[in-house]
Order: sequence, then structure tokens, then C-alpha cells
Amino acid sequence: EDVRRHAHSLQCDLSVILEQVKGRTLLPLPAGSEKMEFVDSKSETVLDSIDKSVIYAIESAVIKWSYQVQVVLKRESSQPLLQGENPTPKVELEFWKSRYEDLQYIYNQLRTIKVRSMAKLLDKLQSSYFPAFKAMYRDVVAALAEAQDIHVHLIPLQHHLETLENAEFPEVKPRLRPLLHVVCLIWATCKCYRSPGRLTVLLQEICNLLIQQASHYLSPEDLLRSEIEESQRKLQVVSDTLSFFKQEFQDRRENLHTYFKENQ
Repeated sequence: EDVRRHAHSLQCDLSVILEQVKGRTLLPLPAGSEKMEFVDSKSETVLDSIDKSVIYAIESAVIKWSYQVQVVLKRESSQPLLQGENPTPKVELEFWKSRYEDLQYIYNQLRTIKVRSMAKLLDKLQSSYFPAFKAMYRDVVAALAEAQDIHVHLIPLQHHLETLENAEFPEVKPRLRPLLHVVCLIWATCKCYRSPGRLTVLLQEICNLLIQQASHYLSPEDLLRSEIEESQRKLQVVSDTLSFFKQEFQDRRENLHTYFKENQ
């Protein structure tokens, strides 16, 4: 029995790692869970029909799942910035897409017949782990709704960002106003994203993208090789573009109220 349990544990650990590689969180089922589909949790004799070791395994699984879920929930899109990196907005979009897909994967696991049967059993047993399961489920549902809402609202940015990334720097300026317009629309229409912290992350990433593009455009080697007039022209293009971005940002901020409907 111990060997079987140990083998099951190793198999679960391996499966969790394999799913992590895919960016997904697997909630490993406890040993004995294969019988849960056939357990009638409403039966008065359910306590007699379930092995105590299975109940212990289920409660242990709830502890592990809660930890796994908390790890996912604590992830923030601001982490690369806080770690001193210089992410572009693409990182923000990928974060929310990945978060949405992972939480959807977790939610689907919690909705399976086996897991629901386990939850009903814990409830029937008045287990102290049942409230923990309910809290975990509630957190997943709330986080999934938030991630889905943000992911959907960020999708329109994709086109504008790709256009910006593929443009030569002298062509960047006319693309900034539409980009900031979409950012304002996201702020106005996505309640889950309407927090200074989250918008600050996105704006910092947009600034990083502009700095990155300006750096490529103002390659030190090219500047040194070029004629003075050409180098000055390039510097002026960068200065004008960044000043324009700042002006547009100020303008959008001052007119942010126009993006809201009267009853919003």
C-alpha cells in the first residue's frame, strides 16, 4: 500500500511539472479518487463505505491545491518591472492571456465529477478542510472572471502594438494617438483594469517599447559614422516623437472623462 501511494505521489509530481512547462497548473488527484465518481455523498452510510486513508488523502490534496492556487493568484504582471527588467506591452498581453488560460484550466479541474464528489464528501463529513476548499474555489472563480475580462479588453491593443513595433522610428509618431486612444478605452470599459497600479505598468511598458525603438534608431555606431547633420536630424526625430507622446498622454489624461458614459 505504501509503495502504491509513493508511486502515485511521484507520478503526480511528474505530471505537475510537465503541465507547468506548458504554463498550466495541474491539481493532482489523491490516491483513491478514482472511486469518488461512484460515491453517493448523500447516503447516510457514506462514512462507513469510505476508507479513512482516502479521506486523509483528499484533505491533504485540498491543502496542496490551495497552495498551488495561491501561487497562481499572487503572480502580478508588474513582476518583470519590479525585478529591474524592461518589458514591453507584449509581456502584459501575454501575462493576462496566460493567466486566463491557466485559471480556466484550474476551474475546469475543480468542476470535474471527481472533485465535486470529494467536496461533497468533505461537506458531509463536516471536515475542517471544506471551508478551505470553498474559499479556494471562490478565489479561482473571481480571479478567472477578472483575467478573462482584462484579456478580452487588452486584445485590441495587439494590432496597435504590432504596428508600432514594425514601424521605422520616423513613422512612429502618427501611431501614438490611436494607441493611447485604445488605452483610454480600456481604462473606461474594463473595471478590472481600472486601477492606477495596472495602468502604470502598461504605460511603463509602452515607454520601454519607445525607448527600445529609439535606441535602435540612434545606434551609436551609425551616429558616429554619419554626417553631423544626419545625426542631428535623427536626434531631432527622437526628441520630437517622445515630446509628442508626452503631449498626447497629457491630452488624453485631461480628456479621460469623455471616454465614460453619463451613467458610468
